[in-house]
Formats: sequence, structure tokens, C-alpha cells
Amino acid sequence: MMNRQPPGADTEPVDQRIPFRHPEVDLLRLYGSHSLAFFGLAEEFEQFLAPGEQGLIAYRVVNRVAVALGDPLCAPQAVEAVTRSFLAFCRARGLRVAFYQASPDYLALYRVLNLHAFKMGEEAMLFPQTFSLQGPALAKVRTRCRHAQREGVQIQWYEGVVPAAVMQQLVSISDAWLESKGGRQAEETGFSTGKCSEIQTHARRADRLIGLLIPSHGALPALPLVTGVALTRSGQACAFVTFTPIYGVATGEEGTGQRWGWALDLMRRTADAPSGAMDLLLVQALERFRARGAHRASLALVALADTRQEMAQPWRSLVDLVARHLALFEQRQTLLRFKQKFAPCWESRYLVVDSRLALPKVALAVLRLRHYSGTGFVRLLTRSIARPRWLPVEQQGEKMPHERM
Repeated sequence: MMNRQPPGADTEPVDQRIPFRHPEVDLLRLYGSHSLAFFGLAEEFEQFLAPGEQGLIAYRVVNRVAVALGDPLCAPQAVEAVTRSFLAFCRARGLRVAFYQASPDYLALYRVLNLHAFKMGEEAMLFPQTFSLQGPALAKVRTRCRHAQREGVQIQWYEGVVPAAVMQQLVSISDAWLESKGGRQAEETGFSTGKCSEIQTHARRADRLIGLLIPSHGALPALPLVTGVALTRSGQACAFVTFTPIYGVATGEEGTGQRWGWALDLMRRTADAPSGAMDLLLVQALERFRARGAHRASLALVALADTRQEMAQPWRSLVDLVARHLALFEQRQTLLRFKQKFAPCWESRYLVVDSRLALPKVALAVLRLRHYSGTGFVRLLTRSIARPRWLPVEQQGEKMPHERM
């Protein structure tokens, strides 16, 4: 089942930051193939347009750190020039620099620019055109989907703005989910993910981009925000997911081929949702994306995951420290097990910084952007800025970069 709401179907304001005809839109269309690119046009982000309009970097500044979303949006051969320009731009303003969730593609180039990469997790990638429930790898998913269907679960799909009555149900599900995770004071994370309160805003932004991209560039199909809602036998909403667009249609010398699709953003359920409801939501989403011709589907990042065993021991120690103090260990293990059932291709993601010694300061900036608020952990990281014991001994006596700013 599917419902399509016309853009502007309710009264929330449209994000006016998206330009009607600007190079930012074309760069997103051609090179916006990482799963965070969509968020970079939100009003809370700054956009750095490189000289000659050859690349785009979306970023936010906190604690004198410019944190960019993913790799630059530009042709592969322009990444070095665009990154150099951004580094010079930030240096002139006294800002540290970090690229959040950078891909492995440009790690060698970042090293040439004296940047340092630290693995921060892995993203689960699926390919709708070849995805299949057949075979032993997906046996558990098949079983859970069949169970949900026997329990009478049905899926309702919405493209674009969600009807107000349905949205009320999603808010109730989300509020209950947040309370189960951290009590009434729990706060949704942000920056690289959406929030339940932002679903309609994101839907309008995606619809507006459709209007800007489709008329002049037929190679990119309509890519709305997609929301799936699981209904119980009685018609009550019990779980939902949202997917944001992934762009990218550059081919030949401009890029690596079409990589557009959708990325999982929100995933919420009630405590009493029938078993398998979430599995059924994701399977049906992949089937829809395959029918639409999508090339990629992301099940999003699992923070601090390291299935490839790539983390060096000092960095792994700090990662374990972060996991313990932010209570992320159980969460990452649960997410990893859930997503592993779909037999994804795990792609490493990195935090790339302009100074090893500034890493604790950058980590604090990222945590604040993501709305993690553990004051004890903040104090711990702040102390590590003064004496970073996780670094090699010979580096511990060096002054931290922020002390010279």
C-alpha cells in the first residue's frame, strides 16, 4: 500500500535555504552518493562552494571545529583541490577541521594533505537490484517476515509528506521508544540523522529537490523521503522507518557511475510490536527500491563497529572507552546483529582530522553535534585533551593544538 501526499500538504514552512538554480544542486545531483549528502542542504548547515564551483562541502561549526558531512561532493579528480581550499578557508578562520563518516576512497589523498583518519564504524550497504531473500544467509529474515505476516502485520507506504493523523501515531511511537532508551529526558541524536519532529521538513526538502532536479536532468528519477509504517491486525501503527534520498548520477570521467538510492534514517517500534515487523518493513522497502531502479540502499552506520578488524590497538582502547561511557556497547552489538541478518556489504567509515593531537577536541565537538550529553564523559575527554594517554608515549608531552589558538 502507498500514499503520495502533494508537497505542501500541511502548514509547516518549507526550508528556504535550497537555491532554485545554483551549483550546489548540480553537485548534489552528480556526486551526492554518500548517505549523508541529503542532510547537507538543511538550514542549520553551512555550505562551502570551492573556487570555480568544482565542489561542495556541507559543515557545521562547534567549539571552533568545522565538522563536514562525509567526503566533498565533487568529481574524484577534484577532491584534492576542493579539500585544500576548504582547509585553507578554515585555517584562515582559526578552525580545526574534521570530515565525519569519510569513506575509504580518499584516505590516501587525505594522508597526502597531512590529515589523519580514525575508523569510527561501518555502514551496512545493500544493492536492491541483486538483493534476494533466497539462500541460507537470509533464512532468519525470511522466518521473521513470515511470522509478522501470520500475525497480520501490513505495511503502509508514504512518499513525501506524511498525513497529519499518521504523523501523530509516529510521534507516539517515537516518544515511547525514546523513553524506553533513556527515560523522559532522552534526546534524539542529530547532525547525521533526522529526528521524528523533522520528518515533514525533510519530506518537503526532498520534494523541492525533485522539482529542481527532474525538469532539466531526466537521468535522476524522483527521490522522495520514503516512510514505511507497520500496522497490527487491528490497524494500529506499531513500527516505522524513514529513508532519505541518496543522489549521484555522474558517469564516465566525471565519476564512478550511477549510485542513487535511499538510506535508512529513523527506525522505531513499540515494545509490543509483533516479532518480525521491522524485518518486514526493511524487506518491503528493498523490494520497492528495486522496482524503482535504485542502485544502492544503506542500512546506516553502526557506530564503533569493526568487523574488518582494522582498528589499531590504541584507537580501539579509546573506542571501548567511548562505548562504555556513552552506554553504546550493547546498542552497537544489537544493531550489528540486526543488520548482519541482511548480509550487507560493510563499508568502513572514518573521522578524518587535521591534527592527531586535536582528536579529543574534535570528538567533543562531534558528540555535541550529535547531542550526546554525558557530562562525566565530557570531563573525561577534556582531561584527555590535556594528557592524551591513548596516544604513543612520545607524543603525550606535546602541546595540544587548541592551546596555540
